[in-house]
Amino acid sequence: MAKSSLTEQVSLFERVPDEKRIHWGNIAAILSGVVSSLSKLMGGGIVAFYAGCQLGSVAAGILFVLGTFLTYLVGRISFEEGLPNNVTSRFYVFGTKGSAVGSLIWIYLLVGVLAVGTVQLGNAVLYYFGWTSDFARIALFLGISVVWVLVSLFGVKVIAKFNGVFVAFLFLALGYVVVKIALDGNIGEALTHGIMIPGVNEADGFAYGLNYCVMTSGLMALFAADFTRFARKSRDLWPISLFGSVIAIVTYVFGALLTFYGFETSVEYFSGLGYDSAGAANAAITNPGVTLVLALGFIGLLIICFSQMKVETSNSIGGANAVSNFFDALFGIKLKWPVAVVIANAIGLIFIFGGILNWVNAFMSYGSILTMSWCFLLITDYYIVRGPMKIGTRGISSLDRVEAVNWRGVITIVATTIVCSFLYTTHVLMIPLLLAAPMTMVLYMLLSWVMRDRVRARDAEQRALDEQDSNAAVAEATTGESIED
Repeated sequence: MAKSSLTEQVSLFERVPDEKRIHWGNIAAILSGVVSSLSKLMGGGIVAFYAGCQLGSVAAGILFVLGTFLTYLVGRISFEEGLPNNVTSRFYVFGTKGSAVGSLIWIYLLVGVLAVGTVQLGNAVLYYFGWTSDFARIALFLGISVVWVLVSLFGVKVIAKFNGVFVAFLFLALGYVVVKIALDGNIGEALTHGIMIPGVNEADGFAYGLNYCVMTSGLMALFAADFTRFARKSRDLWPISLFGSVIAIVTYVFGALLTFYGFETSVEYFSGLGYDSAGAANAAITNPGVTLVLALGFIGLLIICFSQMKVETSNSIGGANAVSNFFDALFGIKLKWPVAVVIANAIGLIFIFGGILNWVNAFMSYGSILTMSWCFLLITDYYIVRGPMKIGTRGISSLDRVEAVNWRGVITIVATTIVCSFLYTTHVLMIPLLLAAPMTMVLYMLLSWVMRDRVRARDAEQRALDEQDSNAAVAEATTGESIED
């Protein structure tokens, strides 16, 4: 969904004033835009076809619970501080220069999802027009990336204005597909089938589907935290979190049904392009755009193009913001906005031509490690370390005094990522969440306890300086008043 015009008037480094706060329904509508995309429809197909509908339902249930609580807990931090997630993460997790780590994670996630969506849209276009040459494929992906750059620079307001219409048409198209399945008498099978991918067992299929669900919940929480700062009351965070999780589940169900509807025809299409049986089945799942074109022809293609445009523009802008913060935090270089947008989309092209859809399992699994570690770092620092452990205090008083690098946070997220990635790559740990969450919490609490004296001393020094500044401001205001009198 489109951002509220109110959110666009508040700087990333400015606390949201009371008059700029908005109704929770507007924030929930923004969050719903995250899941109204081809990549999230793909998630439904992955969960249902790799895990089967029964185990897939379990994975979706975990998505609902995890997504709701992470969105609430992380979103509350941004609400209390009145600042977006990346800024609060400087204070609570990374430090100013250390936030380059967060930028790298955000680049990986957002630009990766941008690349996935671009390939899905491009494959739908290739399918509709029957183009099969490498030249057509390369030219099309380059052309689509240029469109994302141009829209990010010049057309955001126009796209945002019509985004609600685009999303509505997308769900109408999905509803049409569901009706066709029901009329064909296949709705029962579509909701109860088992694993549909050759050579995949229950354990691996469930792990694959669950990792996608975990990444979705983490991404949703981190994305939502940029907007929960605009909520009017803390109790508004629960309906926002619940709404986001419900829409995610609804989109997954639509994705599963859409994949079922066009699975056989899509497999036949990709087999004709030279894929083996497993590869063709995987391609049929990871390309929901092809199925929508199959169901609705040119109208389906138009709906895909327009509904995907806002989502991918948001990913392009988010990726460019991360690129800008990376260069600023690490090197002190302030990139011009067009340069940052071009760099983000250039990285996207590297993902695209590196065959990201062929590696989507690994992309989502590593993404689940990064999002979970980031979310649980924020939760551990805010609610535990600065809470019952009393190592540091809550509340960002001055961003200028945030330490350069919070080594506790940086070491924790780097160590967790390396260990979990190694265990996942060597097939020792198929669901990284099982280690990523507890390892993040335990390691960060341990490092904070070891460094408690240093952290407390620095925190006390910072608070004293803040109090001096506050007293000086009061004195200056009082002096100014007496002079006027």
